[in-house]
Amino acid sequence: MLKLSATLLGLILVIPSPSFAGTSLVSALSSSARLQLVPGPKNNRQDNNLVVTSSQQAIQMAKRSYSGKVLKVQSANVNGHPGYRVKLLTNDGVIFYVSIDASNGSVTRN
Repeated sequence: MLKLSATLLGLILVIPSPSFAGTSLVSALSSSARLQLVPGPKNNRQDNNLVVTSSQQAIQMAKRSYSGKVLKVQSANVNGHPGYRVKLLTNDGVIFYVSIDASNGSVTRN
């Protein structure tokens, strides 16, 4: 219900008033509020030529290097580069972490 209400509110706010008839919504908003449309920051992960591009790929690399059940995976900073941290559980009940550097694909156990 909340999602539907937010959607309806968004539609109400987007409908331009009659004074803006014949102009696009973007130009109406820009001229009335003196907004400047500027592109947002670029996603660094897309700009870099990364070896590891997804958490699923990081999980596969961790499982290939170390045996165990994957408990968690999250984005992390690895040696100053983008990467992933994978939490694993061994058959003996030992929990350990594996870091995957996305820029070069190195896998290290912490």
